[in-house]
Amino acid sequence: MNIEEMARAQFRLDTNCSEECENNYRIMINPSKRLSGARIFEGMSDDFRAVIFKGDAYIMASERLMEWTKKSYEKYKPEWFCEFGNLRRLDKKLMESGLKIHDTHIYFLPDEYAEEYELECPYEVRWYEDDAVKEVTDHKVFPHALPESKTQPDRLAVAAFDEGRPIAVAGASDDGKYMWQIGIDVLPEYEHHGLAVFLVDSLKKKILEKGILPYYGTSESHSLSQDVAIRSGFLPAWAEIFVKKIEKT
Repeated sequence: MNIEEMARAQFRLDTNCSEECENNYRIMINPSKRLSGARIFEGMSDDFRAVIFKGDAYIMASERLMEWTKKSYEKYKPEWFCEFGNLRRLDKKLMESGLKIHDTHIYFLPDEYAEEYELECPYEVRWYEDDAVKEVTDHKVFPHALPESKTQPDRLAVAAFDEGRPIAVAGASDDGKYMWQIGIDVLPEYEHHGLAVFLVDSLKKKILEKGILPYYGTSESHSLSQDVAIRSGFLPAWAEIFVKKIEKT
């Protein structure tokens, strides 16, 4: 599996970008269009989206934002896209169209050069796939592992049990044609014992065996979550910005 090629194939779907455009430009700005196989987050607007990966910018914008987007970003340095000044300026422009930045995240991909080693878990471990994922537990207890999203269905989960009680769950959602996203939750009284790393690493390997690219996302300020990603064999790979309509109150 070529991780970079698979990731770029997904980003092209996410932002309506052709291979020709990708080959000719570092900053790729394309008209908004929802393609089959794209990663679609629940409630996301197609008016604007940006994926910043290895110094390249995959951007799509609707007709009403296209002129401004080209003027603002055709010569922009992608690596500085998430600077607060730029995000503030972007958000101000979006608000003119009844939109807002909903989220910015840092995302991780598997480190293909990471040293492989087997981790151990002192608790019972159970696997669940497809419809059986619903049997794990109430998703409200483990909302990051089992989000139950309409646009990103849960496909695979691994859980640790202590005397029949689920104490930690890592889940994978079917996000796009090439990628599944990993989420992890550990009950507070079982944190800081390596459970998150064990489960995320185990799930990552299982997804890779299926020929699918696993990825892990978290907040830029969530250093503990980032630490789990790195210790589970992931590396920081890209940043992403997506928008939503402003809800009327």
